[in-house]
Formats: sequence, structure tokens, C-alpha cells
Amino acid sequence: MKPFLLSVLILGSLHLAAQHKAAPSYTPVVSAAKQFALKPGMDFLSYSNPQNDFMLIGRMENTEKIYSLIMTDDADEIVTASNIRVATEVGDNHFKLAGLALAGSNLTAFVESHNRQTGRNVMAMQAVDKNGGLTSEGMLVGYFDFVKADHPGLWHIASSPDQKKIALVAQLPYEPNKPERFKYFFMDENLTMTHTGEFSVDNEHAKVAGYQGLPVTGFLVSDKGELYLIAAGSAENHHFPYVYKGTVGSDQCVTVPVGAMGGDDECGSYRATVKPSGDLIIAGYFQKKGGTDGMAALTSGSWNFSSSEQGIKSNAFGAPVPALTADQLLTAKDTYYLVGCSRAGIHVSGFNAAGGKKFEVPVARDLMAGMAMHDHSGGKAKPEEGIASGVLDGRLCLIYNDLSAKYKAGGTGLAVVGLSVNHDGLVSAPAVYDRLTTENTMLLPRFFSASADHIRVLASAENRIKVITFH
Repeated sequence: MKPFLLSVLILGSLHLAAQHKAAPSYTPVVSAAKQFALKPGMDFLSYSNPQNDFMLIGRMENTEKIYSLIMTDDADEIVTASNIRVATEVGDNHFKLAGLALAGSNLTAFVESHNRQTGRNVMAMQAVDKNGGLTSEGMLVGYFDFVKADHPGLWHIASSPDQKKIALVAQLPYEPNKPERFKYFFMDENLTMTHTGEFSVDNEHAKVAGYQGLPVTGFLVSDKGELYLIAAGSAENHHFPYVYKGTVGSDQCVTVPVGAMGGDDECGSYRATVKPSGDLIIAGYFQKKGGTDGMAALTSGSWNFSSSEQGIKSNAFGAPVPALTADQLLTAKDTYYLVGCSRAGIHVSGFNAAGGKKFEVPVARDLMAGMAMHDHSGGKAKPEEGIASGVLDGRLCLIYNDLSAKYKAGGTGLAVVGLSVNHDGLVSAPAVYDRLTTENTMLLPRFFSASADHIRVLASAENRIKVITFH
């Protein structure tokens, strides 16, 4: 028997994964269709406040960054479907849409401009109105100087977990043999700048070949203004991430000691999030260095890290599984969940508040569930293969596509499936919503928003879109 098939059978017997409760009773509500030509790209953001959910799909067209905005209201209907874009050049200024973030009721676009004549990198912000347009007047966030046009520095943008604050960190152009400099900007839900400052990072141990400067792969901010920069690891630390922590109101930045695992285990895919307490949580997978099954490295187990604990905690699987890609990391009251995808299906790892392993749960899903269903021009993303997830009623809820024939004799095409996992790893029976894929409607679970009482998932129907809400 091939190793990955054996691993599925072994993992299927772990803990409570073989036990099932009744299927989740989430009732799907389908919005009216709205005319919109959706062009999926690789970037995706989602935000939620009591009045609206925002799904933002980023793509590149030539050298222009464009975000498609899908905004829903509390009646589960689409109120806005539009493209957010900015002029790319005005005189000597070169503009680009750097990102969007939510603070309270304010969805805000951040526009970066480079002026080669003055050598200045400027960040401004513009409010997004209810029609998806930008206000004509931009407000200055901050700026810094650069020397080389091909190294103008970088900006990192994040909303806090309560989505009432926005933080930006400017990564100034790298200067050899000097600590790397950063500026930060922190604003409240009224977009009032409450804190600005600077700090520096000695990234001597975080360099990667061919890149001069800290290779930041993620930026998160807590509700209280703790700024976490996550940087790519190196061969020296088996590719586990490096983490640096700044705090608004301070010019200090400290190294958060993530560490690495011993032996020949190396880091694979991972995700990070910030808990309401302000702790940074990172969880992912590890594999044997260079170990492959002919296509990709086999995943040997999961690992997790908390900034309130000491070092990495690792949990070896009973047998390797096909290469897992970390998809979502969600926190609940006493459990946090890592959701991953592989050729064998979906995998859920559960950890307690201290990072100890609670369970590993495999969920079978056919690999062909999203293969070649749509032609997504301009991007390699396959959003129909994604997984929508959220914590509803204290349980992890997953929404995804699977083959209809698995659940209904004579079924063809895809069916929408939902299931839940509780804090002990108890998995519900799958609920099948086969009527959601009628009338040429395709669920796109990669594009979703979630809050404490619902999950909203985007669906396409030819040149129209819908949103399906699970309460």
C-alpha cells in the first residue's frame, strides 16, 4: 500500500476522528445574483463589522494592482460589487494600491507613490465609499527617502483582530552592514493617528540567499498595538520563521525566540494569528529534509508556537501524509485549529491554549472536486478548491466542494458540503447542500468572510456572483 494511503487509514483511527455527531444545522441563505465579471487572483482579504462583510480579491493586470470588492449587508445581500483601482502614473509620481484594511466602519485603501525625482516613498490613505469608489482627497500617512528606484522600501499593513485599529510598518531601504530601520503608524477606528515611531532590527541571522534585507512574509498587529513581523527562515534554522516584536509607543524591537526542531526535520507550510490576549500563535507542518514521494515532501507532523510559551511544540503523525498546505489558523475559547489541505483531503489539527496537542483529524475530500472546473484567466488560483472556515457556536465549521456522487447515487458534478469539529476533535456527519450548485452556480470557498455568527462564501454564476451565508 502506498505510504499516503496507509497514513490516511492510520490517522483516520486517531483520537475521536472516527466518531460522528449529527450533521451541522447551518441554514444556507442565498443572496440575489449581481452582475459582475469576477477575475480571481492570488491575493485575498476579508473583513467584517456588525453592518457589513468585505471580500477583497487582488490581482495584477500588467503593472497595476486591482482589488475586486464584494460587500454584503446584515440582510445577507450583496450591496457592492466593484473594482478598486488607482491611476498608476501622474507626472513623475508612480502609484500603486498597496492594500486595504478595516478600522470600525471604515474600509480604507492605502496608496503608495514613488517619485524618482525626489526619491521619496509616500503612503496615503483614502476612504472606500459604499459604491466601492475612493474619496478624491487622500490623507498622508507617512513617507521616507530612497536612493535606488529598484529598492524603494516596503510597506506592511494589517487590521487588528477586533478590526478597530490599523497599523502600518514601513520597511526602509536596506543599507549593508547596518541594522534595518522601520517606521510604524497606528490609528484608531476613526482613522486618527494615535502613535508613530521607529525601531530597528538586527537581521544578521535572518538573511536569505540573494536578498538583502529582512524577508518579511507576514505582519500582524494586536488590539493593544503589539507589532509582529514574521520573516522567512533560513537553512540555519531549518526554515522555521524568525519573529520580531515592536510595540507602539516604544522604539524597542525584540526578537521572539521561535527556535527550530532538532534532527533533520524542517519547516513546511504554516499560518499565524494573534489571539485576543495579544499572544502570537504560529502553527504549521514539518517534514524530513529532502524526503519526497516523487511529487512533494511528505508531511511528518504538525508544530505550533505561542509567544507566551517557550519554543516550538511538535506532534509527529503516526505515519507521513501527502504534503500538507496550511490553509487557516483559527482560535476559539480553549482550542485553536489548524486547517490544512493535501492530496488526501483536509486535515484538522487541534491544540489547547498552552499549545499542547489535542487531536489530528483527517477529512476525506476527492482531489478532483475542483479540478479544471473553471478557466480562471489571469491567475493560477483555483478558488473552488478552497475551504471556507469559521468558529460558530464554539465549533470549527468547514464549507467546501466535493464530488456529488460520494453522497448521492447518480450524482454528477460538485456538491457543497459542510461539517464541524468540536474542541475534543469530534467530527459531525457531513451536511450536503446539493441544491446550491444548480443554475450553473459554483461555490468558491477560497473567498469567504467569517464572524461569530456566520460564514459568507462567494459563488459565481457565469457573469454574475452570489453570496451564500451559513448561520
